[in-house]
Amino acid sequence: MAQGAFKHAAPSPALAQPQRIEVDEGAVQQARSGARKQGVIIGLVLAVGAGAVCWVGGSASQQGAARSQGVHDAHDLASDLVKTKGALDQLDQKLLEGAKAIVSERKFPKDLAQQLSGMNIDFAGDKLFGRRFSGVPADTTRNLFDFITRVTSLNEKKGLIVSLLNKLEKPITEELKRPPGQLPLQYVIVVDKETPNIGGFLAPLAAPLGPETGVPNELTFLNPRGSGNVKLPRLTSEKIPKEGAAITIVPNTFEKVCPSAQHGQIAQLVSSMNSLIGDIEGQKAVEGGDVITETKAGLGDVALKLADALNKVN
Repeated sequence: MAQGAFKHAAPSPALAQPQRIEVDEGAVQQARSGARKQGVIIGLVLAVGAGAVCWVGGSASQQGAARSQGVHDAHDLASDLVKTKGALDQLDQKLLEGAKAIVSERKFPKDLAQQLSGMNIDFAGDKLFGRRFSGVPADTTRNLFDFITRVTSLNEKKGLIVSLLNKLEKPITEELKRPPGQLPLQYVIVVDKETPNIGGFLAPLAAPLGPETGVPNELTFLNPRGSGNVKLPRLTSEKIPKEGAAITIVPNTFEKVCPSAQHGQIAQLVSSMNSLIGDIEGQKAVEGGDVITETKAGLGDVALKLADALNKVN
């Protein structure tokens, strides 16, 4: 073989030997720990951020729900107040009719007690139970509480009137049967020979004398000097008989000094009815003498104003 034809193969390059990198194990642990801490911190930040978003969203949602419920409750109360105004008007009408019957027609309103008993003005504190007042003006809320207090007082007054009507039906009925101004004779003055020295004696008749019975010549009355009934002739002359006599007293004059129980009862009943009418319709200011009162809105008007204010809540 020719020497030139044969060439030596070029030597192969040396293979790169794998190098081992020595890493400090402490540094690796520190790096891992740092990564974990960083991950925890990032996680906490993300969680807090997400929580804040949820809280803001939830709070806004709750506030929106509360406001929506407040609007609904306000309108619901407004509807109840309008119904209460209607009930107050009915009560007012019944009271006016009853007072007119007693004062003008001189008739006892026989069915009024039963009618009033069934006409309770239903607007007490339980109307506010569970209600939300979101969006309701503060002055409207205060006026609402005042309205409830006044309605409670009104129902109590109505109960008093019902009690008086039931209790006084018989005596007032008998009193109203008499023509106006024609009161019965109920008392006499007893005079005798001792009258110039000690004066006359006041005594009640054994039975009142009305226009239908007339005045008899002999009067029976309770003995002012002892017990039991006694009789004396009615004084018809200028001279006092030796045995004594009785002088009838003009009823109207005695009524001014000592009002009868029946008149006082009628006055109490009518006064109570007028007071309740004033609570519903309102009272105008009065000035004069020792009595000065301020204008006071009636419950009927207050109910409508409150209903209007509550309907405006949105």
